[in-house]
Formats: sequence, structure tokens, C-alpha cells
Amino acid sequence: MRILLVDDDPDATRLYRTMLVSDGHEVVVLDSGIDAVEAASATPFDLVITDFNMPGIKGDVTLSLLRARLPSLPVIIMTSETSAVVEKRARDAGAAAFLRKPCASDVLARTIARVAKKPRAASR
Repeated sequence: MRILLVDDDPDATRLYRTMLVSDGHEVVVLDSGIDAVEAASATPFDLVITDFNMPGIKGDVTLSLLRARLPSLPVIIMTSETSAVVEKRARDAGAAAFLRKPCASDVLARTIARVAKKPRAASR
């Protein structure tokens, strides 16, 4: 699976990229929501995993912009936020899943598998 991983924390991106690559995924890493929207619009991805709290635009705004351009692209929001309000914002914006950081590799793998199985509307 080709995954776009979006997070401004280099330690987090290194950790989650390693997990994803070890599970056999091709991973592209970016550190901003705007760059993610541009990249996903230009290059096909099977899934986006984005942090919620980033400089510039937050994960729910990134998700909304992706939804407007690529409505069938599944997006998982990951965050260290513990607020139920953040989870509600992510789900209201159309997140396919919501994960709390730190996220164990088996939880991430199961979530990706579950999201990948969901029927998707025709894309592009």
C-alpha cells in the first residue's frame, strides 16, 4: 500500500515510517498539511495518515481539504491529544479512523487493514 505520512515531529515520523515499511508499505513522509494536500492531489496514494496538531493547518483542516479534492482517499488521524473534542472534530471532518499516540505497531497495522477493507467511492 502507498501511504502518505504527515507529521511535523521527526521522531514520530521516523518511528511510524519504520513500522509501516516493516509491514511492507511504501511510505512518503511530509511535515505539513498543505504539502500533503498538494502531494496527494498530484500523486496517487492509497491512504493518508496525518497528525492532528501541526504548524499551519491542523489535521482536521488537512482532512477537509483532502476530502474536497479526493473524497474517496481514506485518512487516519493520529494525535497525542486526549480531548474528546479533537476526536469529534476529526470524525466530523471525515476521518476513516482516529488513533492516539503513541500507537503500537499492531494497532496501526490492524487499523490500516480495517480502513483498507472499507468500500471506497470511485476516485479521481
